[in-house]
Amino acid sequence: MAFAIHELLRESAEKNPDSLAVLGPKESLTYAELDAQSDMLARHLVLGGVTPGTPVGIAMHKCLASIVGVYGILKAGACYVPIDAFAPAQRSAAIVANTELRFLLTTTDRVATLATEIKNCDDGTSLEQIFVPEPLKPGIVVPSGTTYTVWNQALDAEDLEAALPAVTDTHLAYVLHTSGSTGAPKGVAITHRNALCFIESAAQYWQVTADDRLCSQAPLHFDLSVFDLYVAALAGASIVLIPEFYAAFPKKMASAIDGQGITIWNSVVSTLTLMMQRGKPEAASFQSLRSVIFSGEVMPVRYLRSLHEHMQNAAFFNVYGQTEANSSLVYAVDRDAIPDGDDWKVPLGTTLPNFDVFVVMPDGTEATDVGARGELLVRANTVAAGYWGNPTLTSEKFVVDPRPQHQESRAPVYRTGDVAYVGEDGNYYFGGRTDDMIKSRGYRIELGEIDLALLSCDGVESAAAIAIPDDDVGNRIVAFATVSSESELDAAAILSHCRERLAKYMLPEELYLEDDLPRTSTNKIDRKVLRDLATERQEKRG
Repeated sequence: MAFAIHELLRESAEKNPDSLAVLGPKESLTYAELDAQSDMLARHLVLGGVTPGTPVGIAMHKCLASIVGVYGILKAGACYVPIDAFAPAQRSAAIVANTELRFLLTTTDRVATLATEIKNCDDGTSLEQIFVPEPLKPGIVVPSGTTYTVWNQALDAEDLEAALPAVTDTHLAYVLHTSGSTGAPKGVAITHRNALCFIESAAQYWQVTADDRLCSQAPLHFDLSVFDLYVAALAGASIVLIPEFYAAFPKKMASAIDGQGITIWNSVVSTLTLMMQRGKPEAASFQSLRSVIFSGEVMPVRYLRSLHEHMQNAAFFNVYGQTEANSSLVYAVDRDAIPDGDDWKVPLGTTLPNFDVFVVMPDGTEATDVGARGELLVRANTVAAGYWGNPTLTSEKFVVDPRPQHQESRAPVYRTGDVAYVGEDGNYYFGGRTDDMIKSRGYRIELGEIDLALLSCDGVESAAAIAIPDDDVGNRIVAFATVSSESELDAAAILSHCRERLAKYMLPEELYLEDDLPRTSTNKIDRKVLRDLATERQEKRG
C-alpha cells in the first residue's frame, strides 16, 4: 500500500516501466521516463533548498514538463501549489504571498515575464528561485534577487545517489486555491492521506486498469486533475493531455477522444455540453469511451440525452464534491430511466466508498426525514487539513462531527455550505447554497470576490455581482455598479480593471452602470431586485 502519492508512480514504473504514462500532442513519456525525470527534478529542488513541507509553486500550461513537475515536487517532500497559467499577475502574486512561495517551477518561455510581473506586485516579493526544464534562451534575464536552475541538467554522482527525503501520509501534498470572499484566494491544504483515500476509492469504483486511457483536461489548479493524474498512476494507466485551448474548440476535444482512444472522460458539465452544441458529435464515433464523468454544475437533461445518443458504449456518472473534501457523492445514470421532460434534476447520488455524508438541520440536529433540507456535511479521510494560513476560516468550515454518537471520535467534517436533501429514491439532491458562493463552468466562485474587484476601481462607489442560473454553464455572472459624479469611468474601463485582478472565469459577462442600486430596509444592496432586473434585461436581449 502506498503512503504517498508519488509512490504510485514508483510502483507502476517498477511493474510496467515501458508502459505509456503520459501522452502529449507531440511527445510522450513512459512510466520509467516519468519516474527518472521527476527524480532528477526532486534532487535539484533539494539541492536548491527545498525541504519537507515547503510549498513550491508550479505555473505551467498542461504539458509533459508539468506532470514531471508535480511528481518532482512531491518526491522532494514538498507540496505543490498550482498557479493558473492564464491568471493575471496580481492573482498569481496573491497566491505567492498566501503560501510565502520562495520556489517556482515554470517554462522557459514564461520565466522572465511571469517572475517579473509577480515580483513587481506588492504581494509577490518572497519569490527567490525559479526552476525550468530547459536552458533560458539568449537575452532572457530573470528579475533581480531571483536565481534559476535548469532541472534537466546533469548532476554529479554523489548528488544522484543521495537519498530523497522521507514522506509520510500526513505531509501536505498540494495546496489548491479557490475563490475567497475576502478578496484573496483561499488555499486548501491537502495531505497525501487525504488524496490517497479518494484516489483508491475512485480507482475501485470506476474499475480503472492499465488498459485505460484517461483524459487530462482539467488544469493542475483544478481538483479534477487529481483524479486524472493519480488514479491513472495507481492503475498503471495512461493519461492523455488535452491542451487548455481545446476548450474553445470543442471539435478538437471530440476528435481527441477518437484519435487517442480515450476510455475515461472526466470534466465539468459545460465542457461536455459545449461538445454537444458545437463539437459536431455526429462526426465522431466515441467508440473507445466506457465511462464519462461530469461534475461542477447541474447537467441539463437535454444534453444528457444527446450524450447518450452519441456515446453509445459509455456509462455516465454525475459526481458531487468540493476541493476541501474531494468527490463524495456519485450518481450512475440509468439510460432507461431518464424522463422525457427537460425539468428533471439529475441527483447528486449516493456516497462513494469510504465517505460519510449527512444533512444537518438549522437547529443543529441531523436530518432523518425524506425531503428535509439542511446543510450537507462530509466526513472522510479526504477532508482537507484546512485553509493555508487561515485558522479562523478553517475553524468555521472544518468542525468536529456534530452528531452526538460521533463526538467522542473528534473526527473532522467539512461544512460544504450546500443545502441538500434525500429524495424518495434514496439519492441526495442539491437544494441551493447557504452563502453567496456559486458555480460557473465548473468553478466555485465567491461573488464577494468579484464585488471587491469592482469596488477596488477608483471611481466606483458601489457594486454587486449577481448570478443568473443558466442551463449551459451553471450560472452567468452579471454586475451592477455606480460611479462618482466626477468620474468618467465607463463599463469597459471597469471590466478592464477587473481583468487584472480576477481569473477569466470570474469576469462578469455584462456590467450595468446605474445611478443608484436598490437597497433593503437594512440598507444592504437588494440583490434579489438586481437579479430580477438582470434577468429581465437578458430576456429582452434574447
